[in-house]
Amino acid sequence: MFKKTLAGMFGLLISLAGCQSPDNAQTEQTAVQETSAIADTVKREPRPKPEFYSFKGVEKKRVYICMDPAEDTFHQKHDCPVLISCASTFRNLSLPRAVEAFDRYNCETCSADLAYVFDENSVQFETGL
Repeated sequence: MFKKTLAGMFGLLISLAGCQSPDNAQTEQTAVQETSAIADTVKREPRPKPEFYSFKGVEKKRVYICMDPAEDTFHQKHDCPVLISCASTFRNLSLPRAVEAFDRYNCETCSADLAYVFDENSVQFETGL
């Protein structure tokens, strides 16, 4: 009885292994890594200093910045994938200092909710310009 059950399980295992499709996931992953490596090697120019910003309600908010001169974003999360890929050191400082002293914009990955800080219409409404 045990031999028949063992033989049946072995036959089932072989049939399942034979029905699997080729491993395309590994080739797709390699292609994604190659394109991201190409994107990482292309250095882009940092954006100009933000002209319009308002910190109303977030004056004491702490953010992280990468000290790499090519980077121009700030991050709310210390484990943001963009920040982790920083080749240099990173610092924790206040949001106003990150924007005013280091000319940083919000990271679209982890700080998209702070995009309103740079909204020209809301800044003009608050300041009356």
